Amino acid sequence: MPLLSIRSQDFDRASRVDAFRDVVANMTRVDFIPDDQEQFISETSIAVLPGVIIGHGRHSASTAIRTRNHAAECSDDVMFHIPLSGGGTISQTGGEQQVLRPGCVYADPGDVPGTVRFGGHHMEGIYVSIPRAHFTKAAAGLDAVLRRAAPLTPQWRLFLSYVRNLHTELPLLAPEEAAQCVAHVQDLALMALGATREASEIAAGRGVRAARLKEVKREIEQNLLSSGLSADSVASRLGLSSRYIRVLFEREGTSFRDYVASRRLARAFRMLSDPALQHLNIAQIAMEAGFGDLSWFNTRFKQTYGMTPRDVRAGFA
Repeated sequence: MPLLSIRSQDFDRASRVDAFRDVVANMTRVDFIPDDQEQFISETSIAVLPGVIIGHGRHSASTAIRTRNHAAECSDDVMFHIPLSGGGTISQTGGEQQVLRPGCVYADPGDVPGTVRFGGHHMEGIYVSIPRAHFTKAAAGLDAVLRRAAPLTPQWRLFLSYVRNLHTELPLLAPEEAAQCVAHVQDLALMALGATREASEIAAGRGVRAARLKEVKREIEQNLLSSGLSADSVASRLGLSSRYIRVLFEREGTSFRDYVASRRLARAFRMLSDPALQHLNIAQIAMEAGFGDLSWFNTRFKQTYGMTPRDVRAGFA
């Protein structure tokens, strides 16, 4: 999954600062004002995921201003600023000026005007934006750090470590894998904010469910070709209730039956497109993939792939 990159040095030198400021203003709703227009350098790479935005930035001495008009265009997210090196200050409406330096975290309500000062030779930091609605169960903890620079606790350091690694590895992850990491980031933020017991249990429960679902899917793969594969049989082998297994898949937006069918259809597709298996007819492949009803297999196959098994075979003949 690609990262979005904004680098001042990528713009034509003659109009670099103005062009860079226009792009940043449109994308991040802040106005950058460099101290030295000739030597100004700014690099930011942004990962945009559903429910989390992670940015890594490095800026020479400059000022970033979020005006009242900019703030009105921002979503109701909270951005956590975590400096990695260098230092600066930040001040927002409703709060006092805060010093930003390594070892602290600042919670920035995105819809509030403010000014960030990047001082010294450069300032480098991680920025994580999460919808405020996610923090309902951690309201007290969030209020304690909003518009304040708070020390990094072990929980915040764990959060920082995870988001930095995710930002680095994201280009190598498939979109569905990256999406799975969103809940981890949100849960680590909840923990760092000292979420209520209920919220912590919800987060922990999500982790347990994810582990259980992975275990169930592994059991399905091992018994995919068995005619006796069912939620009851899997539940019996894993010591779970069949209802719990069905709920796990419902939370994924599918059902046990549909998930099994999708895995069997994928196997059938691979077999149909394999020249080495041309000697098998479609009925044999359906049986080999775990389907006992040829008519149902043909119907589901076309619904899933938009073509018939015969069409697939012809395309790879």
